[in-house]
Amino acid sequence: MNFQKNEDSSQSNMIVTVRIRPESEEEILNQKCKNIIKIVDENTLIFDPNETDFYKSSSNKSAFSNNGSNNEQRYIFDRIFDQFSTQQEVFENTTKKLINYVLEGNYNASVFAYGATNAGKTHTMVGNDHSGPGIMVLTMKELFESIEKDSEKVYTISMSYLEVYNETIRDLFVTDSKSLELREDSNKSVVVRDLTERFPNNANDVLKLLEFGNSNRKQSPTQVNQTSSRSHAV
Repeated sequence: MNFQKNEDSSQSNMIVTVRIRPESEEEILNQKCKNIIKIVDENTLIFDPNETDFYKSSSNKSAFSNNGSNNEQRYIFDRIFDQFSTQQEVFENTTKKLINYVLEGNYNASVFAYGATNAGKTHTMVGNDHSGPGIMVLTMKELFESIEKDSEKVYTISMSYLEVYNETIRDLFVTDSKSLELREDSNKSVVVRDLTERFPNNANDVLKLLEFGNSNRKQSPTQVNQTSSRSHAV
């Protein structure tokens, strides 16, 4: 989910995308698991929790109606990525277009990943050695490359990394961080008091900071994810 420059009053400043994760090894081996998602096109998917043979029903046009007996539901998004989508594909169709808006100096941009435990939020945002870097890393790489091409402006890039865990704010750049507090500064802006600020010089610096910060995140095993992050990271 991210915000875009609104060039037309009929357009929204927010776009919502969804990424379908591939089946896990455990799900593949478990014969009781079934696929309840059918991607119709890059904007539409059908969710049907009760269909026993979902893909057969998708060949029937009546299956695309919300009035069917199988309680299927159609959802429309700005973009849908299937289980075979790459990190680069997700990046280019979501956050890449935000960079120029930010560098113009007139727009703020946010990317928000939401999903249940084991849905793949960290995989998409940070990435790993197998799938490659996530959209946070790819965005920073593109950002620094854009800055290097711009000889007319001077930029300062700073980075902070925090988590909210059990209603407590912790600094992920500090090992065993104390609890931090929200405060209002002299400009009437809400800030996190004593939050560490780093000044990366390139995308590799960002990656190293992310890796260090992630190592400090609260984790607790669940039935579906042995390394589940039990916090919200910003």
